[in-house]
Amino acid sequence: MDTSSYSTQYLVLDFIGEGCFGKVAKCLNLKTDKTTAIKIFKDIKEHKEEVKMLEQLRALDPEKNNLLEYIDSFIIQDVPYVTFEMLDTSLWDFVLQRRAPLTPKEIRPIARQLLVAFEALKSIGLIHTDLKPDNVMFVNHKDEPFKVKLIDFGLAMPASEVKTGMIMQPCGYRAPEVNLGLPICEAIDMWGLGCTLAFLFFGQGIFSGKSTYNSVKTLCCLMGQPEDHILNEWCFDTVGTLEEAVKEDTMAFSNLLKWFLSLKERVSDLLVQTNLHNICIYLFFSWHSPGAPVSSHNPEMSASLKYKT
Repeated sequence: MDTSSYSTQYLVLDFIGEGCFGKVAKCLNLKTDKTTAIKIFKDIKEHKEEVKMLEQLRALDPEKNNLLEYIDSFIIQDVPYVTFEMLDTSLWDFVLQRRAPLTPKEIRPIARQLLVAFEALKSIGLIHTDLKPDNVMFVNHKDEPFKVKLIDFGLAMPASEVKTGMIMQPCGYRAPEVNLGLPICEAIDMWGLGCTLAFLFFGQGIFSGKSTYNSVKTLCCLMGQPEDHILNEWCFDTVGTLEEAVKEDTMAFSNLLKWFLSLKERVSDLLVQTNLHNICIYLFFSWHSPGAPVSSHNPEMSASLKYKT
């Protein structure tokens, strides 16, 4: 690779992020005069793993599927880089700066776009495994309000390579089947999505990010302790009273969260249904309808969401 061309291609304008992987810089592409984001890695192995996942994402349209656009990767003087499109701000930073949670009306388009993104990932057999408010970003909130994209595929994995007992996902967004050592599938991303939507609605995470014990304890308080025979079947029902935490006019949103934060329906729906987006379309319509009660389900859709043994 001729690295000399890369050494003059980008002008670093600012450093906009930092994590255990390295740093993210806001840069100007001197050839195209466009602003881009460049991820600077500390570890070349992590760079190779992420690029491997990003190359698989090239099979998907980043605009139609609300995914971060991957541009290029290169290595200069043994330092690995990846370039992406420049986005706006993360959901986490947005809520902190706003100092107020989002309304169901504001959350709805975000949820819909993320469902499209995860359906696309499922179509190519990938699990994101790292969904949290930091990893969803607005594209340009001023010009395109509430248009978002899913980012950070450094921990993404092919579903075929996931094994029972693997520890993945941030603690506060970790699905119970991961904590309990139960079989894992794409459904864990739906749990992460439910936790992320709850963060937007309440303005804080509903599960502790400090320890697995605290997360499981909160789960049992919110949704009821799983019965032994259900755990033996590696699934459990939502039996809690999450709707008590929200006002009467947002009961439908509570119902949506309960679906995301259940293990039984969430896992079985993904295993049985061929189109997750169609499953959720009704949920969003009922959520969007003013005053729609939690129990107002389409009979055909309700039947399709029942657990299949």
